[in-house]
Amino acid sequence: MKTKNDGVRKPGSGNVAGLISLRMTVAMTAITVLGGILFVLGVLLGSRHEFAERGLDPNAMSVTEQFGSGMMVIDTRKAVAFTLLFVLGVIAAVALIGRYYSHKEVAPLEHAFELQKDFVADASHELKTPLAVIATRIDLIDFRRAHGQPIDGVLDDLRGDVDRMNAIITDLLVAARGAVNAEPVALAGVIDQSVKAVRPLADKQQVRVATRIDGDPSRFVVRGNAVGLSRCLVAVLDNAIAHTPEGSDVTVSLGYRHHSGVAIRVTDHGTGIGADPERLFRRFARDDDGTAHQGYGLGLALARDVATRYGGTLDVESTSAEGTTMLITLPLA
Repeated sequence: MKTKNDGVRKPGSGNVAGLISLRMTVAMTAITVLGGILFVLGVLLGSRHEFAERGLDPNAMSVTEQFGSGMMVIDTRKAVAFTLLFVLGVIAAVALIGRYYSHKEVAPLEHAFELQKDFVADASHELKTPLAVIATRIDLIDFRRAHGQPIDGVLDDLRGDVDRMNAIITDLLVAARGAVNAEPVALAGVIDQSVKAVRPLADKQQVRVATRIDGDPSRFVVRGNAVGLSRCLVAVLDNAIAHTPEGSDVTVSLGYRHHSGVAIRVTDHGTGIGADPERLFRRFARDDDGTAHQGYGLGLALARDVATRYGGTLDVESTSAEGTTMLITLPLA
């Protein structure tokens, strides 16, 4: 019995194989023709005129009528040497050309595999925070229902969380294709949306999240994608909330940077990052600092990828035993 995938070929595999075969055929044809010409020239150069070497005048000999003005004699040792060189040259050329075209044609497949692997890891991580928020809202619905309290508002928030998950998956798929879906985005709205998304996690940790905008909110417009930028900020906020003690604050501030860019600062009151902050931006880096944060070392790495995609940066601006400030910069639209 045939399964659904029987007889199905991966898209593009036949084209790649055919292209490699065609290029190898053309290259080997050229090498064979060129090598054959060089081989014949080598043999001719290695041969000698028998009559001339003996000091005889071919025109005065009756054998000239049968063999021409001079007999070409091939040197056996030179012929064997040239033959071996020709064979070795062809083998070396085949190996080099095969290696070159194999790497050249397989490289896009390897890149696609890396993108697929990264997408699975990124999607798994990016959906962790929305799922945690949804689980928290479900617990709140159960609590309110058990105590006879209204749940309509929480249900609306739950629907919003589901829509956010769908938007995150779409943005991840766009990023996996290497596309940049940029449009004018008001950062004030992105900050409000991101803070709202992590509010249940902050409440669970008993952490307050405050926002501050230094200037006219309508002026802070960048080129990007609202969902992607929110992913970036949510990852930074999630990290800050997880490392902030109960009863403390996490502050999100928005302001200008060098008159041509925007700066978003997320400040927590944790114990600091340590001497090598850059390690947190490497994929699968874990910072086992004793907190209950069960991350997989992807959040800040993905956040930096998003900021970089839209021409920005994400770095640790400052860190100490009193807290850490993460800095997101983006160019103004």
